[in-house]
Amino acid sequence: MKNILFIIISTTLLSCTDYDSQFDQLDGKIKELAASNASLEAELAAMAALNASVSAQTAAKLAEFQGAVTGIVAALQNLGQASAATIAQVSAVIQAIADLSQLVASNSASIADIADQISSIQAMLDAINESLGINTVEVTDNGDEALDLIVSVPAGTTSLRLSGPWWGWDPSGGPVATDNGDGTFTFRLDPAPAENMEYLYSLDGVSYENLIDNAANAECTDRVDGGLINTDYANYANRIWVVGSGDQAETYDSCSIDTITN
Repeated sequence: MKNILFIIISTTLLSCTDYDSQFDQLDGKIKELAASNASLEAELAAMAALNASVSAQTAAKLAEFQGAVTGIVAALQNLGQASAATIAQVSAVIQAIADLSQLVASNSASIADIADQISSIQAMLDAINESLGINTVEVTDNGDEALDLIVSVPAGTTSLRLSGPWWGWDPSGGPVATDNGDGTFTFRLDPAPAENMEYLYSLDGVSYENLIDNAANAECTDRVDGGLINTDYANYANRIWVVGSGDQAETYDSCSIDTITN
C-alpha cells in the first residue's frame, strides 16, 4: 500500500489529495532518472574501453560521480518524495557527466577544461546531497595500521554495530561504532584485520542492512566485479574489506564507498 506522498512546492510541503496519481508520477520520474543513470554507466564503460588515452584518474572520477548519482536516486526512492527542482538537478548532473565523458573521449579538452567541469559537477552533487540531507564524508588514511570505517547512517540512528562471520553473524555481537554526532559513526579496528573481512552493518543491534536489492538492481556492479561485495543476488549480499585497501567511508544500506589506499 502506498504511503501518503507529499509534494514539495517551493518551500511548502503540501498534502496531495490524489496521492496515488502523484505517487505514480513521481515513481515514473525517479525510474527515468535510474534508467538515464544506467545508460550513463554503460557510456562511461564504453568510453574507457575505446579511448586508451583517457587518464585513469579522470575515468575514476567520472565513475565516482555516476556512483554518487546512483546513491541519490536510491535516496529519492527511499524518501518517496522529491521536488521538481530536485528531479531537474539530478537530470542536469547526469547530462553534465555524459557531456564531460564525451569531451574527454574526443581528446579535444584541455586539462583545465576537464578540471573546471569536474569541479562544477562536484558542486552540483554537493548541492543535491545537502538538500536531501545526505552526508558526504572524506576519509584520509593516516598510516597507523588501524582500520577506520566511517559510516553515514539514517536519521535517528542511536547505535551501529559491525557483524559478519567473525562474530557469528550476530547483529548484536560485533564491535560498536562511535557516534560522531554528524550523522556518521566510526568503527576503529586496531590493528587492522590481517585477512579479508566479510561484514554488514547492523542498526541498533537488531536489523541488518539489506544490499541484495541494490546488487540485483546493478547498483553494486563495480564493487561486485572488484571483489568488494559477495552476493548471489537473491539470498545474500555482504561487504568485503580487502587487506591493504585502507580506511573507508560507506553509507548504510548503500553500495557507495570512498576508499583511501595506503
